Amino acid sequence: MSKINILFMLPNFDTGGSEKLVFDIISNLDKSLFNPVLCVFFSGTYENLIRNTSTPFYIIHDKFVRSKISTIAFLHKILKNHSIDIVNTHHSSPMIQGLIPFKIFNSVKWIHTEHSRLDRIHSTTPIVIFLTKIFLKYTDHFVGISKGVCDYFQYELKQPPEHISLIFNGVQIEQFTPNGDSRLMYRNSFGICANDIVLGLFGNFREEKNHQCLIKALDILKKMGRKDINVIFAGNGPEFDKMKMLTKSLGLESNIYFLGTRMDIPELMNSIDIYCLPSLFEGLPFSALEAMAAQKPVIASDVEGNNELITHNLNGFLFKPNDSNALARGILQLVNDHELCNRLAHAGKQKAFEFSFETMIAKYEKLFISISKQ
Repeated sequence: MSKINILFMLPNFDTGGSEKLVFDIISNLDKSLFNPVLCVFFSGTYENLIRNTSTPFYIIHDKFVRSKISTIAFLHKILKNHSIDIVNTHHSSPMIQGLIPFKIFNSVKWIHTEHSRLDRIHSTTPIVIFLTKIFLKYTDHFVGISKGVCDYFQYELKQPPEHISLIFNGVQIEQFTPNGDSRLMYRNSFGICANDIVLGLFGNFREEKNHQCLIKALDILKKMGRKDINVIFAGNGPEFDKMKMLTKSLGLESNIYFLGTRMDIPELMNSIDIYCLPSLFEGLPFSALEAMAAQKPVIASDVEGNNELITHNLNGFLFKPNDSNALARGILQLVNDHELCNRLAHAGKQKAFEFSFETMIAKYEKLFISISKQ
């Protein structure tokens, strides 16, 4: 069998969950069966990593912002130069702008992967949802990363169930092995005492990640006398400066650490005590899954995606969405009950084993082979 040439497409290549997923798939595909190619509209932190591989990498809006016609011509050229058999788009913008080059100028197979419900994303306009519903009819298959996402596309966007696959994100559990020396080294580098409590939230600063909920919860805890609790934020994004201003206005600068974009997430995860995820919505929270793999107790908002991964008081804690007081109470309960913390952390680790990285790669490979034969 000749190799299958696959073009992966993303809006950007920063340090988000979908970007990591695509990078992981490309890096771990069986190269005796597949030739991956990557194209993004805008680049980001992962560019340095992909440049160190043999994968062809294209940026649509690199030195200048292309027009719609120029973008179509650019994509058409990639398809021809690499004899692309399958395109795998992620998120709505590559799908909407890909219709003409993928299906009108060419006849490649087309798989679309979505990472959350479109109606939960504040920046997604009704016209984008309308266009997505229409353009999905031209795709050959749809992949959702959670049951909630798959259900949304089946029942609300009317995708036929036989064209839908659920493929959970997989976590490389061996990367998250606890290391006591590394834990102390990282804490020392931040100036955090070894016995202090450290909360973590690692994700881009976007409105839906709701960093302010955790900042306000820390303010509540500090007013209760818990000055030994700190927060580490890793990530960047449009809400970054706003959250730093909120931190300053509450007088929490000495307790909150804004690290910016980081690629050492396993080591950072090893350095914390509790992982917090106060999101307003999720697809399937990759960072929470990594925290569970690192055997850290997770407290998360009770929203779709989070509650698909976490069962309250079994393998983590769930709290009322956007309720800083509820989050503060949950954190305090975990901090004061080491036995509970250990039980949730152990159960979370067992849950993480259900999200095998090898299984995820195998399912994508099987799907690519199947679609290529249609």
